[in-house]
Amino acid sequence: MGNFMNAEPLAELHKSEFETRIRQAIISAKYTVPQVGVLLFSFDEVVIGLNEDGDALTAFHNSVSMRLRSGLRDSDTVAILNSGQIGILLHSVLGPQDLELVINRLLLRLAEPVQIEDRIFPIISRIGAALSPEHGETVDALLDYARKDLQKAKTAQQPYAFDTAHPRSLITARQWMGELRQAIVKDQLFLTYQPKVSLRQHQITGVEVLVRWQHPEHGIIVPDQFIPLAERTGLIIPMTLWILQQSLLQCRLWNEIGLDIRVAVNLSMANLESQELPDQIAALLRDTMVSPDRLELEITETSIMADPQRVIRTLGQIRELGVTFSIDDFGTGYSSFAYLNKLPVSCIKIDKSFVQNMEKDRDNSVIVKSIIDLGHNLGLKVVAEGVESAESKSLLQVFLCDEGQGYHFCRPVTADNMTQFLLAPPETVTNRLSSLQQNWQPLDRSY
Repeated sequence: MGNFMNAEPLAELHKSEFETRIRQAIISAKYTVPQVGVLLFSFDEVVIGLNEDGDALTAFHNSVSMRLRSGLRDSDTVAILNSGQIGILLHSVLGPQDLELVINRLLLRLAEPVQIEDRIFPIISRIGAALSPEHGETVDALLDYARKDLQKAKTAQQPYAFDTAHPRSLITARQWMGELRQAIVKDQLFLTYQPKVSLRQHQITGVEVLVRWQHPEHGIIVPDQFIPLAERTGLIIPMTLWILQQSLLQCRLWNEIGLDIRVAVNLSMANLESQELPDQIAALLRDTMVSPDRLELEITETSIMADPQRVIRTLGQIRELGVTFSIDDFGTGYSSFAYLNKLPVSCIKIDKSFVQNMEKDRDNSVIVKSIIDLGHNLGLKVVAEGVESAESKSLLQVFLCDEGQGYHFCRPVTADNMTQFLLAPPETVTNRLSSLQQNWQPLDRSY
């Protein structure tokens, strides 16, 4: 239990912005297997006692929101709404059972009371939930359904109300979990690689590793559709070890034919919570005979904030091996500035939401330049994700950004395609990447 009166406030979303994000998520998920989930949390019992103290109410909302955020994946949205409510948008839910799994996980995060100055408040929450398209395919329909379930929970004085017996339910989380476990065993997962390009020397500096699932019925499934389930069920740990092993083996192959390439692999919150992770990485490096400085591990701000002190210890142990770290999706988290100079990281990656179309959005360009300046002042390398145009690349060069990554340079490609590209004659990187793109068969539209 902590005193959150002085905690850094969580960015509050207006109701209209929350609804806009729901609308965008519904459109994006229209042709995918997962559903979109909406949760409404109500804390009426606590809020009534805080209505006359605005600062305390803000501190309570901030505390609860941070706890909820620590139990979600990076792409999910937490919004502080009016009337003592907090809304959550889940971009990828594999059916009702998966949604219940998320709800129960979040309830565990709210089990401990909140202390505000010298007062202690037990967290009494009621939750309403809805899925799209199961309970509606518009923002209003989803929110109305969630509000009705919320009212049912209040009336029954239960933590949540949610109808899981709807005839339009898609494949259950249990079924997906079984299929995903088999995918790991049957080699249905495969890796793609997206290059990171120096904006000064116009050279490839490394590649980020991205996993895909070749499903026998649904075709290629991108990470946003199955990584969340892997994180919730614990499958992310063996999956990450497999990704690390395959990435290091590919890195060794590249190094053996004279290609000086580094590989970057993403770590989730669950990976960082594993005490065995440093020893497992050490064993993989030893078994694959890859130099530790050829491996970079990418972590997010959110995974850091879940348990900063523990993450710092874990990263420190891995850093002693010679592995480097970068903070991924920088700018979308909530309080990592306080820990940035304590983390053993050498690079920050600006989230693509700020980089895309920044040449047309002055606010985003200001944010991007500020992050670049901050990184350089701390002695860190800065990489911009989501570079999709020559204009964005030019602006990043003006801002003295170190590296870029995105569709303007190259989409994620297979190891064979990346090898052919890296072995091509040393023309300018732009011409070589353009040649690769022309001969490339599209896998998906995901980073």
